[in-house]
Amino acid sequence: MVHLDSPERLRRWCIVRCGISYRDELVQSLTCQGNLRMRPSNTGQRFMEPASRSRNVLGLPLPAIAALLLTFVVSLIWSHFRMFALDEFYTLQTDVMNFAEIFHIQRFTPLALDPLVYHFVAHLSISVLGAGPLALRLPSLIGYLTMQACLFVYVRRISNERVAIFSLAFAGCVDGLFYAVQGRPYGMLFGLCGIILVTWQSAIRKDRNRTGLLIALAVAIAVALNTHYYAVLLLVPLCLAELFRSLERKRLDLPVVGAIAVGIAGIVFTLPFTQAAGKFRTHYSILNAVSFRVIPQGYRALILDYTQFPKLAQYAVLGIFALASLGIFWSLFRQWQEGAYEKERAEFVLLVALAALPIFGYLLARFVVHVIELRYVACALVGVSALVALSLAPMLTNKRFGNLVLASVLVLLGVSGVARILSERKATQSKMASLMLSEEIKHALLASPTQLLYFQDLGKFDYASYYEPDPYLRSRMALVYSFDQELRWNHHDTISLNAVHMAAFTGYRILPYEALIGQPGEHVFFTIPNNQWNWTSEAFAAEHVAVRPLGPGFGNTMVAVRFVPDISNR
Repeated sequence: MVHLDSPERLRRWCIVRCGISYRDELVQSLTCQGNLRMRPSNTGQRFMEPASRSRNVLGLPLPAIAALLLTFVVSLIWSHFRMFALDEFYTLQTDVMNFAEIFHIQRFTPLALDPLVYHFVAHLSISVLGAGPLALRLPSLIGYLTMQACLFVYVRRISNERVAIFSLAFAGCVDGLFYAVQGRPYGMLFGLCGIILVTWQSAIRKDRNRTGLLIALAVAIAVALNTHYYAVLLLVPLCLAELFRSLERKRLDLPVVGAIAVGIAGIVFTLPFTQAAGKFRTHYSILNAVSFRVIPQGYRALILDYTQFPKLAQYAVLGIFALASLGIFWSLFRQWQEGAYEKERAEFVLLVALAALPIFGYLLARFVVHVIELRYVACALVGVSALVALSLAPMLTNKRFGNLVLASVLVLLGVSGVARILSERKATQSKMASLMLSEEIKHALLASPTQLLYFQDLGKFDYASYYEPDPYLRSRMALVYSFDQELRWNHHDTISLNAVHMAAFTGYRILPYEALIGQPGEHVFFTIPNNQWNWTSEAFAAEHVAVRPLGPGFGNTMVAVRFVPDISNR
């Protein structure tokens, strides 16, 4: 659909995009014959499309529907084979409680350091589907699909349908798809980010009858801020884009600014939970570990984590990334210079600022909060996907080539999805095989005074307690913690804090390490030598306790530990 307000503007577009000069008579002839449609330029689309539109389903063309369905199917199967991660256990242990208990947990003894919204949504999902991977991850999957649909709408308005389909499909091909199969707030945050983009874009394109859009914008911002504390980063690109728009217009759009301000005010609902989450800041596991490298690492984690490739392949991928980035920057710069987004400059600025989220996240962590993890800036993928697609816009206007590119990216979505599923299945099979304990380990467990299997690694404890097929072994597992030992050897107390919080409401057998070391007899421990989360090996060596290896178990080493010397054998 051509959204141009004069034949002169259309002729200029043709020169910029295609290198072709149309005479006025030809432009007028095409317009009169209905081969091209003319609309006022307030919507600002710059690409020519045939007058007949492709078949749509729920407002989306069939290729976009196909990309969404592929993303849904791949994510569902991937999730089926994927075992819970530690953070997902935190969420599961919290959200199986009722609403009042969840509120109390998040206020006083949180495991997952998030505000309430995601936990309430996950609780509703668990209430309907039961406490399992599907229920826990469904809000994330719905959020990710919502982001893709919103991305399509946003990009189509400033470009054309093929470019919009590419941006949607691209988001399903990259490693950022991981957040659709993780039972944490990030997939839901993707969806809220997409809703913020579309409601803001819709509101600024109208001068009247936009009350519903402004309310939706304010609600989406408030809900995002109450989904994850670092959703505050989304305000940076939004406010920058609105500031750019105000400078262009030389006046404030007070209703839009007011809607953003009302949404920001919703952050007040997070305040009751920040004090409990703040307990972890004193000796947090990644405190002061802020490096400039978090910026490239953030993009790598979203697009393709090639760090497990062979060295030569890593250099090759890094070179391809560098060349592709230069090509994208050059194409977008040329388009900006040539006025391709003359009426959508603020919308374009929002995408650029959103893609720069790792930079803003680094600055926030470096100078304010001193804590950053790559997932906190994951919403940069929305901006990156859009900009990659827009950089290809001049090529995608060619119907044959454009259709070929779209077909290729859909195939890539499917192939990469199958690769992820197979890799996850293999990893899960290996982990499940590690749950088989030898007879020697079982005999040592039965012979121990407490007949308990001790873990200090919280991730392995949760994993073994949930997935161990033998109910007797599950019933004999215990978690030990020690603030002093963890601070001494690992220089943080994150696991000990979590252990104390878990003891308050989970019903697991959890005890301090100091209560165990005075007991006689051999005690069976799971250990991971030289691990940032496990200090038992160092503590055993420092205290000169007797350690007898029992063999592999749960993916690492099982040992029998005697804290008190056996006097009868002297």
